[in-house]
Amino acid sequence: MKGDEYKMDMSNKTEGIIAILAAFFVLLSAMLDPKISARLAIVFLVVLAAYKLLSK
Repeated sequence: MKGDEYKMDMSNKTEGIIAILAAFFVLLSAMLDPKISARLAIVFLVVLAAYKLLSK
């Protein structure tokens, strides 16, 4: 049981790190070009969804 809890904590931590990095890159790219920002946001959402599907 403890192993499952640890795995869940690491998954939540990894998911949080991915989300923070995605937000950071989207915000930085928004200063340069809004079109790039929108594309990056979509790419990061797809990556996050893929990660969640594969981690199950």
